[in-house]
Amino acid sequence: MVVPASTPSAPPPTDAAPPPGSETLEVGRWQVVVADGHAVLPEGMTHLPDRAFRLRASLVSVAFPRSLASIGGCAFYRCSSLVSIDLPAGLTSIGNEAFACCSSLTTITLPLPDGLSIGNRAFFDCPLDDEAKAAVRAINVWAGVTSIGSLAFYLCSSLTRVTLPAGLTSITSSAFSDCSALASVTFPATLTSIGDFAFWGCSALSSVTLPAGLTSIGGYAFCDCSSLTRVTVPDTATVGYAAFPPATTVLRLRPASMRDLQRWYEAVDGALAYKRCRPLLYGWLERAQTRLGSYGPDGAARQRDLEEFEGDFAHLALHAD
Repeated sequence: MVVPASTPSAPPPTDAAPPPGSETLEVGRWQVVVADGHAVLPEGMTHLPDRAFRLRASLVSVAFPRSLASIGGCAFYRCSSLVSIDLPAGLTSIGNEAFACCSSLTTITLPLPDGLSIGNRAFFDCPLDDEAKAAVRAINVWAGVTSIGSLAFYLCSSLTRVTLPAGLTSITSSAFSDCSALASVTFPATLTSIGDFAFWGCSALSSVTLPAGLTSIGGYAFCDCSSLTRVTVPDTATVGYAAFPPATTVLRLRPASMRDLQRWYEAVDGALAYKRCRPLLYGWLERAQTRLGSYGPDGAARQRDLEEFEGDFAHLALHAD
């Protein structure tokens, strides 16, 4: 739920004349000048009201003040020329459908402000295309967030990775539906529910590790995730109709067994990482040993190695009389 920040009782007076050809809008008792499609919100504004720029197709950019704490619902709904947003660090909430259907919006500030609450369908039907100006490839959902609203990232087709924070308890309906490039999702141990259609149509999602404390998975939650071949679900969780594709193997385990299995996976990952690094480690040790003069007259090293070594490290070599 988005709680609007309070708006100051009176905006500061301004004597500056607006640029020629610009227009001045009354936005939450503030005077906002829009010139050639570029809007500058005044410093001191803490809340941008609902529907403030709704359906303003000519809006190209918005300069947000550092004082802004919240953006109201539908504030930029269908602003079809808006291509990027740079959100202030103090922002705490984005309302429902705030940037929905902004058909040119490809870039947002990353990382977004800590503790940001994102409303339902906040970025609904935004292309977030990664081909223009290093656009979005990964989104972290920020500390302090306990729920992802319905349709929050629906149709974000360039979203590839999501890291959900500790403390998150629910992902509501269709939150990540049709994110066709989404390949990796990290779920926190605190997550208890995944809503209907939450990841429907995420065709690149090939594996998920669900937390042992999960209690419910909604209908069609992972439906049409054609790359998802296997998933482990706690046997205490309710699973909705067609939650997984028919070809996906669903293993039901007790939560305690899932935690043990997760620890085993972590141990295996560590062992594999060590195995990959071991040849490099051994090579380094061998070089270090050679540099310390481990070769000798007994043939432990070939003559050419000895000569190369003495040429490169004469000041370190130990010479036999």
